[in-house]
Amino acid sequence: MKDQINTTNTQLKYMMPKKSSFTILLSALLMAATASADEIPPGKAGTAGSFAPPTESKEVHEKRIQWWREARFGMFIHWGLYAVPGGTWKDKVRDTGYSEWIMYGEKIPAKEYAKLADKFNPVEFNAKAWTAIAKKAGMKYMVLTTKHHEGFSMFQSSLTPYNVVDATPFKRDVTRELVDACHDAGMRFGCYYSVDRDWYRPQGPGNRYKQANVWDYPDSKREDFDHYFTTFAKPQVEELLTKYRPDLLWFDEIDMKTDAQVEDLYQSIRRLRPECLINSRIQGCRFPAQIPPPHCDFISTGDNEIADKNLGFEWENPGSMNTSYGFSVNDHHWVSASDIVSRLVEIVSKGGNYLLNVGPTPEGLIPQPCIDRLAEVGEWMDVNGEAIYGTMPWRVFHEKEEASGSDIRFTAKGNSVYVFCPSGQAGDLSIKALGKESLTGQQIVSVSLLGGLEKIKWSQTAGGLTLTAPAAAPGRFVSTYRIELQPSSIDTPHP
Repeated sequence: MKDQINTTNTQLKYMMPKKSSFTILLSALLMAATASADEIPPGKAGTAGSFAPPTESKEVHEKRIQWWREARFGMFIHWGLYAVPGGTWKDKVRDTGYSEWIMYGEKIPAKEYAKLADKFNPVEFNAKAWTAIAKKAGMKYMVLTTKHHEGFSMFQSSLTPYNVVDATPFKRDVTRELVDACHDAGMRFGCYYSVDRDWYRPQGPGNRYKQANVWDYPDSKREDFDHYFTTFAKPQVEELLTKYRPDLLWFDEIDMKTDAQVEDLYQSIRRLRPECLINSRIQGCRFPAQIPPPHCDFISTGDNEIADKNLGFEWENPGSMNTSYGFSVNDHHWVSASDIVSRLVEIVSKGGNYLLNVGPTPEGLIPQPCIDRLAEVGEWMDVNGEAIYGTMPWRVFHEKEEASGSDIRFTAKGNSVYVFCPSGQAGDLSIKALGKESLTGQQIVSVSLLGGLEKIKWSQTAGGLTLTAPAAAPGRFVSTYRIELQPSSIDTPHP
């Protein structure tokens, strides 16, 4: 479609699983994220953008989104019964792919899968330890899978005993504990909730994605989905809103709901908790057909996909640290801390947020490789966080440094422009976007290196800014320069 924005799957090159059902699944998900709206006839379920957006002033949206826009970096948590098999079912051992999809991939009968609840006893779980890990990494909010596609509720629900309190030996409400821990830590909390896919319950034959549980319910009709939505899914979302009061609802849908059902869900959220943010997957996983999109506060791009430019509207990338979101015992394809920082910088330079996932173990621990990498990211954020938090895209987000070919990225806040370049790059660095001809009506007041004590030597010509990078720049991965600007009508001599 003409409004489709291209995205780059920055992790696919090392995430590709071996040929398996999970490989097919990953490919299908990536294709789904970019499917054309023209594939669905007008007026049918899943016609994203085919109806008028709800009436709301820009000021109301701005007030609601402000904290999220300032946060820029959050923790995604995929945790459910799928942590118990950890990507392995009987004699099928996998070291790549989405472990949280194992029920679908192996077509496990719901009654058999439900027995995993008897084994779910995460006695090592400590909500405050999780928030401490996130906060140390520089993350400002947390989103938990309160119900993934497996259909198991990770909160105590009055609508079903198939939940973490009533169906497991653990008997504790992990959602409540994480909500309280986030509040104590000064972090925001969000609830992921899967409406359109629930493999524990009959939902009809599914749509073109063919992701309903037809192995248990081969005769299920569309009416079953409508009944499920009205009597279970929407009431559970309302239960989350009233009982846990999340700051954000993160949906993961595939166009199963009708336009009327989407509108009904949206209006219920706005009625019960007007300040709660909603992501664009409230209806489907495809990129919205219009910007700003209806019924949401920000766009969720595809898994591990980064928009190729500033979208002119809030967006977020849900990223993983290996090839799975749920815990996978044999998946050691870990992304490096350096790559995490590079992606964070790229995403923020284009006006996005980075929601980086961890998949806790069935014992209730965040895997040590995740903790180690997040600690390294946190050290970088301690030095460079001011160039991330509360920043916006500058007039350009990227350029190539001519001499080295290195990627240079930009963010802006107030009178400051932040320039990101690879660390360890000593010597002269030339930045075309900061030349006198490019800075119409503005002039450079000062140049400094975040975390650095040395005075930075710099000069400006019509064609660019040249600064001399110190041999021992602080921090790792990426160095950040703060460029202070002021109106060029003010006469300020070069220091």
